[in-house]
Amino acid sequence: MEFPEEIVITLKKVGNPRYGENPQQDAAIYEIEEASGISLEKIFPITRAEQLNGKPMSFNNWLDADGVLKMLWQFEEPAATVFKHVIPSGAAQAENIFDAYKKAWNSDPLSAFGGVAGVNRKVDKELANYIVDKKFLEVLIAPDYDDDALETLCKKKNLRILKTNTEMPDCIGYDIRAITGGFLIQEFDFSNLTQNDLIYLDDKEIKKPTYEQIEDMLFGWKIARRTRSNTVLLVKNKATIGIGAGQQSRVDAAYIACRRANQHHGGAEGSVAVSDAFFPFPDSIDVLHENRVSAVLSPAGSIRDEEVYETLRKYQMSAAHTPYVEKGGYKGGMRAFIH
Repeated sequence: MEFPEEIVITLKKVGNPRYGENPQQDAAIYEIEEASGISLEKIFPITRAEQLNGKPMSFNNWLDADGVLKMLWQFEEPAATVFKHVIPSGAAQAENIFDAYKKAWNSDPLSAFGGVAGVNRKVDKELANYIVDKKFLEVLIAPDYDDDALETLCKKKNLRILKTNTEMPDCIGYDIRAITGGFLIQEFDFSNLTQNDLIYLDDKEIKKPTYEQIEDMLFGWKIARRTRSNTVLLVKNKATIGIGAGQQSRVDAAYIACRRANQHHGGAEGSVAVSDAFFPFPDSIDVLHENRVSAVLSPAGSIRDEEVYETLRKYQMSAAHTPYVEKGGYKGGMRAFIH
């Protein structure tokens, strides 16, 4: 992606959250009115959502709602997700939206409580009844609502109900992060990863994942890239069962994912682990094996890749790599199997 030498951005104030990230902070909402190479009309920003019910959105509500929308953009199949403090607590795809939402919520219902949820299909009365049945949400996002579903949801007077397009927009724009005195700008990661893109480790005598495991790996990669960096998550039947996101230690990320699977799903046995970066040591694999995780997807590139492979062989775990490696970084781990 080519970045311009200069980006001129004009912002227009469109509202005020109830307060900032914390109650003692004031805040405001701005939309991009004009920017080099960005067409706001094609982006479908969350700020353009129609609010059908509930009190005004808070600063954190907007952050989570934006994360939910970016998650839903990735799916053509019925899909649902729940966010809490800018991290997904659960996500799932299924043959129908009710099952997708139920799986996403039950991925980690403890963390989902009081979260921001979204679905990429119209909400019907069955789903609305499930949502309001003792399951507290701050915000619900969907492309549309049946009349009787909306009537049911609006009984929760404080539930913020947003209606907006959940399809991937033609123009995504830049991922802009503010730092003191400036900005960091990168492209959004919506790359299309397929089973043909995965790198299998047959030459390392590591078992190739089954078709079902590969499907879970591809699903899990979509979820992992919408979390904070340094994530390990567990997937089973195209639904997360444990997410360890944004941890300083990859071992802790694996441990948290397994702990949540044990807490809410009776264990991690038979699940697939997806890591957003390479494993720098085999210790995370030890944690996953102890919890009976069956397969692992990660990028390569660690100077200890061979030690990780040895551990995978010892435990007879299936594994594959994404084709991604740190640009300009160590590629020794890649040379052995990329030709």
